[in-house]
Amino acid sequence: MGSTSACHVFGHTHFSWDAVLDGVRYVQAPLAYPRERKRRMNGGENQLPYCVYSDGKFADKLSHFYWSDYYADNPRSPDITELAPWVARFYKRTWKSEF
Repeated sequence: MGSTSACHVFGHTHFSWDAVLDGVRYVQAPLAYPRERKRRMNGGENQLPYCVYSDGKFADKLSHFYWSDYYADNPRSPDITELAPWVARFYKRTWKSEF
């Protein structure tokens, strides 16, 4: 049985996202703080308001946002649990794995 959702609008992470996964569109267009909007990698203060649905239909094309474009080109693999190199450098391993 498939999903009955056409669009999932979410928030809180402070970065923009617009992607379709398994036929469902996922959109985040956060307001963020004014200072964050100015330095956003994928747009900025001129991006809002963001229209997802108008005149009885969804916007025809996806917006290009840094992270949703990144994952379109680099799909996630749930079986890979290693931290990304740019994240791992901020963490120190405190236990020895037995696996």
